[in-house]
Amino acid sequence: MPDAIIRAQGLTKSFDKGDLALEDVSFDIYSGEIFGVIGKSGAGKSTLVRCLNFLERPSAGEVYFQGEALSGMSRKKLYQARQSIGMIFQQFNLLMQRTVLDNVCFPLEIAGWKRETAKKRAAELLELVKLSEKAGTYPAKLSGGQRQRVAIARAVACGPKALLCDEATSALDPETTRDILSLLRDINLRFGITIVVITHEMQVIENLCGRVAVMDAARVVEIGGVREVFSRPKSEAARALINTDGEAAALLRFLGKNGVSIEEVLGHVWHDN
Repeated sequence: MPDAIIRAQGLTKSFDKGDLALEDVSFDIYSGEIFGVIGKSGAGKSTLVRCLNFLERPSAGEVYFQGEALSGMSRKKLYQARQSIGMIFQQFNLLMQRTVLDNVCFPLEIAGWKRETAKKRAAELLELVKLSEKAGTYPAKLSGGQRQRVAIARAVACGPKALLCDEATSALDPETTRDILSLLRDINLRFGITIVVITHEMQVIENLCGRVAVMDAARVVEIGGVREVFSRPKSEAARALINTDGEAAALLRFLGKNGVSIEEVLGHVWHDN
């Protein structure tokens, strides 16, 4: 088993009114894997992803990145660690007054790269995400999928070891979602970047991730391989996700692709009942 690049240990986060957004959350994310976190709205997913790079400081517990506790880092060292943890968001968070090229250059400039070197690196990344022809365009002129491609190029500009994706496809149509998932898979394979995918969409987990953690009411209630969790869910939260919004058909397609027969699935349903 590869080393854990990110380790969450007993993470708890409460806000001013005493509401718990996270409660005793623990798991390991291994170097080079694509790890999913799924749950319904309000389960604590977005708070979790912001705690993984200390954009939100947990009220209790610890996050380790490459074996080192984030809470024990100086401000400078924490900033350096965050350069190794890229992040992309549902709403893209691009700088609207900068061109596509300059958006990708932005983190490189902050990191102290020379302008010409940053431009060369940004151009290479725009070629990777198939947007070279949009280098001089402003974000307002781009589609949602194109904006997310720019955001991905920007997130990997400084060569991160891990990439956190917070509902990165939720604002996109199904075809564009497939394109973005394909791009993320390519980045994982090409660069070995560990990817953490936060989503409420089962098909995103099904198509991209190797392991998944299921969240419900601020806690991780189940964790395991995607095939195992989707075919034999142990938690009520996982079963609810599978049985909502017509996902049963998608689940059966997924199981079929992985050599599990419908009869076997039905046998588990009858047995459970």
